[in-house]
Amino acid sequence: MSGGGDVLYGPKPALLERLPFHLGERSSPHKPRIPSATDLQTRLPGLVLVWDWLGIAAAGLLIDVLIDPGVAQPSRYLDIVLGATLTVNYLHLLRGYCVPSMRKVAVQVAKASLAWLGAFASLALIGYMAGYAAEFGEAWAGLWFAGAWLFICATRWLVGSMLSRWQKDGRLARRIAVLGAGQTASVLARRLQAHGEEAAVVGLFAESSGAARAGENTGNLDLLTSLANAGEVDEVILAPSDDPSTDLRQIMTRLAQTQVEVKIYPQLPNLGFPVQGFSKVAGISALTIQARPLAGWGAPLKRAEDIVLTSILLVLLAPLLLLIAVLIKLDSPGPVIFRQERHGFNNNRFRVFKFRTMHHEPDPDPSVPQARRNDPRVTRVGAVLRSTSLDELPQLFNVLRGDMSLVGPRPHATAHNDKYAPLIDGYLARHRVRPGMTGWAQVNGWRGETDTLEKMRNRLEHDLFYIANWSLLLDLKVLLLTLPVIMRGTNAY
Repeated sequence: MSGGGDVLYGPKPALLERLPFHLGERSSPHKPRIPSATDLQTRLPGLVLVWDWLGIAAAGLLIDVLIDPGVAQPSRYLDIVLGATLTVNYLHLLRGYCVPSMRKVAVQVAKASLAWLGAFASLALIGYMAGYAAEFGEAWAGLWFAGAWLFICATRWLVGSMLSRWQKDGRLARRIAVLGAGQTASVLARRLQAHGEEAAVVGLFAESSGAARAGENTGNLDLLTSLANAGEVDEVILAPSDDPSTDLRQIMTRLAQTQVEVKIYPQLPNLGFPVQGFSKVAGISALTIQARPLAGWGAPLKRAEDIVLTSILLVLLAPLLLLIAVLIKLDSPGPVIFRQERHGFNNNRFRVFKFRTMHHEPDPDPSVPQARRNDPRVTRVGAVLRSTSLDELPQLFNVLRGDMSLVGPRPHATAHNDKYAPLIDGYLARHRVRPGMTGWAQVNGWRGETDTLEKMRNRLEHDLFYIANWSLLLDLKVLLLTLPVIMRGTNAY
C-alpha cells in the first residue's frame, strides 16, 4: 500500500451518523486541542486521590484546632497523616480510583466507607500497640471519623455526577479511527460505534480506492495523520486485509510521527469466546481463551476465606437461625429445612440446604418449577424469608462442608440444568468453581426467576466473568453489594 493511495473516510450515514469532520476539512493550527479521553481517564484518578488525602487531613486538622485551639498534639498530627495515607492506599487496593468504578456512586461510597473504616481501625490498633489508644476515645477522633467520612462520600457523589455529565457529552469516549479494507474493517467500525459510551469512531479509512463504494467519500493516509496530529484521534486500530500488497511497515512509519496509540485487530475466526490473555509457549505466541480457574494459591485462599467468614457468620447469626426455625414450625406443617439436589463443582451433585418457604409436598413436582410472583405455594413466613433471602442462610453449612462457597455462580436445580445445558453453549462452564450463596450475576440484577433464555444467558455471562476474574477483592465487593440488593428485594419472590 502506498502512502498516497486513496483512503476511505466517512462511511455511509447508517454506519456513522455523528462524524466530527467532513472530507477535506483540515483542522486549523489555531483550533484548540480537544482533551483526550485517555488523558481524562488517566489524570482524574490521581487528582481524586490527592483530593481525598488533602480532605481527610484537612478535616482532622480543622477539628483539632476547633477543639483544642493553641495546643500542639504531635500524636494527632501523625494519626492524621497516617489515616489519610492508609485510606487512599486501601481505596487503591479496592480499585476505587478507576473511572468505570468512579461512575457508580453507590459502589464508590461502599468502597470509600470500607477504606476509611479500615484505616481508622488500623490507626486504633497502632495506637493500642504504641500506648496511646486512649486518644481514640476522645471527641476529636469521633468528629474526625464522621467529618472525613462525609467528605469522601460527598466527593464520590460529586465525581460520579461529573462523570455522568462527561459521559453524556461524549468526553469519556475514545476517538478511534479504523484503518483497513473489506468486511472486517466495516464490522469492526460498526461494533465500535455500537459502544458509543466508550468509543467515538472518527472514520473508516480503507487501504485502497477500490474499496470505496457509491455514496462514500475518499481520502488518503495524509488525512488520517493530519487529524491525528491535530489531536482529533486518540487511537488507530488497524484491520489489515490479506492483500500481500498492504505495507504495514509504511503505515506504522507514518503513524509513528503522531501521538496516537496504534493497535492491530487480529485476523481470527469468530471464536465465540472472549480472549483472556496473550502469552508465549516455547517461543510461540498464543491467545488464551480459557484460563484455569483459581490457579496457584487461588483455591486454598478462597477456601480459607469461606471457612473463616462462615464460622464468624454462624456464631453471629445463631439466634436468628433459631428464631426462623421456630416461626416456620408455627406457620405450617412440615420440615424446617428444605433439601434439594443441585449441580456443583465439576458438575457433581450435592444437596443444598434452605429454610422451607413453601407448603410441604410429600410428592413434589419433579420438573421443579421456579417460584413466580404471588406463587400460591409460598407460605406467609416463606414470603418474608424469600424477599429478604434469609431462606438461604442454612447454605452456610453447605459452605463449611465444602459443597459451596460464599461467592460463586448460584446453584441451579438439576431439572433446570438439564433444560438449559443443551440450549446454551458453554452453560456447564459455570460449574468450574464451587457454587455460591451469592454471585456476580445476582448483584448485577440477574437475581430470581430466569423465565426466558435471554435472562439465563445474561446470568451465565456474569458467572463466567466472575470465574475468569476471581480475586479476594472481587469476593469482598460481591459480599458488600449483596446487602443493598437484599434490602431492595429485587426479583425475590
